[in-house]
Amino acid sequence: APPDGARIVSGSFSHDGRRIVGAADGTKAAVWCASTGDCLKILSGHGDAIKSVCFSPDGALVATASRDWQARLWEARTGKFAKALIGHTDVVNSAAFSPMGSWVVTASMDCSARVWDATSGECLRCFAEHRRPLHSASFSPDEASLLTASFDGTVRIWKMASGCCALALPADGGVVAAAAFSPDGDSVLVASGSESVRLFGATHGECRRTLVGHSDWVRAAAFSPDSLLVASASYDGTARGHSAV
Repeated sequence: APPDGARIVSGSFSHDGRRIVGAADGTKAAVWCASTGDCLKILSGHGDAIKSVCFSPDGALVATASRDWQARLWEARTGKFAKALIGHTDVVNSAAFSPMGSWVVTASMDCSARVWDATSGECLRCFAEHRRPLHSASFSPDEASLLTASFDGTVRIWKMASGCCALALPADGGVVAAAAFSPDGDSVLVASGSESVRLFGATHGECRRTLVGHSDWVRAAAFSPDSLLVASASYDGTARGHSAV
């Protein structure tokens, strides 16, 4: 467990549900056994605080993103450092694996997202059309597209093959709190500076549905695995379930 009083900044399960990786305030991440809570490995090596952590789809690697301008890859079983993903020129806010685990995408305060080869650590592509820093980035389920969420008040969808921006989706109030592809890849949710969540078509960007009911800003939102429901959490102190269809 993290030290008493430590603030957990990021955490996720391995895909088999047997392990948890997490990071508190500081430069280290840890892997725990999900059933016993025992600490299995400590991941140590960043030069500044870690912002996000996640497992690769096969559970073999852990990706960490840090304020030291780097993302790092680690062997999950041994805790050994594997690769440093170096190229950003400011804080790296998030790192996420592609669904097949071959690539890693990072989102940075330098206003760009970068896609890296998870084996070699080579930077394959840089996406840099946002006007303000990025707080997250993720792949579509088919790995053909990339989603970036920025403090410039837009969510962009990019084509991996060409590197071109295909869509720019607006956020209410110019604030993006959360953005994600649906598991079937057909829709994108955007939670922003309002009491609602909007669902957009992932291909043409049309607003398909506005999910209402909260009385304060929505802070986080996510699809169910079958893409039929959306869960939202708000500063009004409630979480809600919505139909996505």
